[in-house]
Amino acid sequence: FGLIPLFSLPLLRAGISVQTALAYRFTIAALALWCLLRLRGERFALRGIDVCKLAGLSVCYMLAVLFFFESFGHLPSGIAATIQFLYPVMVMLIMIVVFHERFYWRIGVAVVLAAAGVGLLSAGGPQTGAAAVSVTGVCLALLAGLTNGCYMIGIQIARIPNISGLVMTFYVMAFGAAISVGDGLARGSLQWIGTVPEAASAVLLALVTAVFSNLTLILAIKRIGSTLTSVLGVMEPLTAVSVGVLVFGEPFTAPLAGGVALIAGAVLLVMLGSRRRDRGASAGADATA
Repeated sequence: FGLIPLFSLPLLRAGISVQTALAYRFTIAALALWCLLRLRGERFALRGIDVCKLAGLSVCYMLAVLFFFESFGHLPSGIAATIQFLYPVMVMLIMIVVFHERFYWRIGVAVVLAAAGVGLLSAGGPQTGAAAVSVTGVCLALLAGLTNGCYMIGIQIARIPNISGLVMTFYVMAFGAAISVGDGLARGSLQWIGTVPEAASAVLLALVTAVFSNLTLILAIKRIGSTLTSVLGVMEPLTAVSVGVLVFGEPFTAPLAGGVALIAGAVLLVMLGSRRRDRGASAGADATA
């Protein structure tokens, strides 16, 4: 997931619209997943209500990626990726406010760390470039994290039975393709990709950051659990920052390093706290039984 800037920025800098980049990403990913699922012999049939739920989830996912891509025009890619990585903290806050989950001290500390991290990234000063202090960019990256968090919560509460993670991903990508194409047509911003480097970037953007990343995510969750998988997901912003610095020449400064560290710490605190609560709930259930 952290390689999204590596394949998307060359397209955007070549004048390809965000809507076009997303249309190619979702369409190629959906076709690749369809072929993979056919080879695996998986079933695609769903109830009408489940199709509607997946369509709603796709809107959240589509908005998350759209805001993320749009933020690249206002922020260095590493900073944008780090800010949007706050979605686990946002998920926990939504669960507390909307679904009345218990508030723990770790959540309060995580929120403080996250706010400090965003503030450090936003106020990095001229050393990080003029784009680094863009309020618009920070808001877009935060919206990307928020909508991604809503997508995660939606998966949890949708309760779609008898569907594998890959089939769900296929439907999300297919709906995302339809939404992005419709959005591009409505804005008149759809374009044909006409050069080999642009086509290669579009294919890699789809296969690496949509198909391969989701497939390995599902395999990881099955083998080591969702919490540890999420903790290892801290590599996502670190990868994006590395790509920005090494490939695109984005500056690496003390405020950037500090902001990444604070946000990564906030996410780790939330994830590890969730793991302990899950263990406590499991132990309580065993004792009751």
